[in-house]
Amino acid sequence: MEPDRQLAEAIEAVRAAHFDPAGQSCRYPAFAVSRERGRLAAYLANLDSLDFKRLRIPAQTSFWINVFNAGVLRDAPELEFAAGPRDIQAFFEQPRLKIGGHAYSLDEVEHGLLRGNVAKHGRLRAPMSRDDPRLAFMPIAFDERMHFALYSAARSSPALHAFDGGDLDKQLEEATAEYLLRTVRVEQDGALVVMPKLLAWYAKDFGGERGALEFALARLDEAAVEAVDRRKGRVKLQYAEFDWALNRR
Repeated sequence: MEPDRQLAEAIEAVRAAHFDPAGQSCRYPAFAVSRERGRLAAYLANLDSLDFKRLRIPAQTSFWINVFNAGVLRDAPELEFAAGPRDIQAFFEQPRLKIGGHAYSLDEVEHGLLRGNVAKHGRLRAPMSRDDPRLAFMPIAFDERMHFALYSAARSSPALHAFDGGDLDKQLEEATAEYLLRTVRVEQDGALVVMPKLLAWYAKDFGGERGALEFALARLDEAAVEAVDRRKGRVKLQYAEFDWALNRR
């Protein structure tokens, strides 16, 4: 079996055994000592010897999303001891993955590879230097919907999913619509749109603030979109704070 498919199956097994049906919260104490976590950790460990030539090009994006989600899952019990935002940021910034002989932090996977090596919110520098050999493993195409596929083990995180390169477009769209329907609110008869903080942090990935709004509205129900349209651009945007508390079940 291809290594990306093994990782996807391990993530799905964790979700089935330890998460609520929506994939939004986890029983971490049981997961921490579970067979599913051991299996996930074993597959991640095997990726240290991965030959990237074996990885199918269409599977590059799904592979790195699954690597990120698996890394967060395997080490999420550490977040039980996070004292605040600095500890949480450190969790994502420290190297914790070995893939194909290279070490990666979760931020390097997300912002270095999946976002095209650009700075994360609140940072000025890209996570990798221009001559970093790991950039050779960056997916060919950027897809802004990856923001809604990455699991951060927080209450405001997108739900946990596993992704398959053969069906990635459909899966990304489903994950995106699911998250936006859950987090975007149209209020005051269309005069106010409350959006998730992810769309503020990474507005440039969606073509700016108005582009992010249009991206979100395209995935809401027709009544909400019509209410906003009636305002003819006179719409106020508000962003909900991101809740970094561990999403315990």
